[in-house]
Amino acid sequence: MSSEKHISVNEAVSEARKAIEPIISEFIKDVELSCGAKKWSVIFIVMPDDRVGDYPEIRRYHKASKDIELRVQLPYGEFKGSSGLGRINMMLDSLVYSVDLMGEIKSLKVTSGDAQVLKGAIEKARARLSS
Repeated sequence: MSSEKHISVNEAVSEARKAIEPIISEFIKDVELSCGAKKWSVIFIVMPDDRVGDYPEIRRYHKASKDIELRVQLPYGEFKGSSGLGRINMMLDSLVYSVDLMGEIKSLKVTSGDAQVLKGAIEKARARLSS
């Protein structure tokens, strides 16, 4: 996980990402996806409305490295106004959305089983972070 973020939310994005990333990694470390992908890269975009157009959402599959690259936008104002757990939940929701976006990548054949495994890992992370 990484991010393209406005300086005003820099620390908040980093804190939420650092809370989520190790837990998601733990839950998917031994997962073998039937689509053949080996890496799931998500870049969170948290920019004000007047800048977000410069950072479009992207969905790509790099066959050589077997890397799924997704860039997803989070609503800047809502993110900035949220608390720690609210920000974490927004990022987790964006991860679920990123799994849905994988289905739009023509060169990647994500199965419903693949999507269920990834979304299951996200929900397990949500449960752990909420407790």
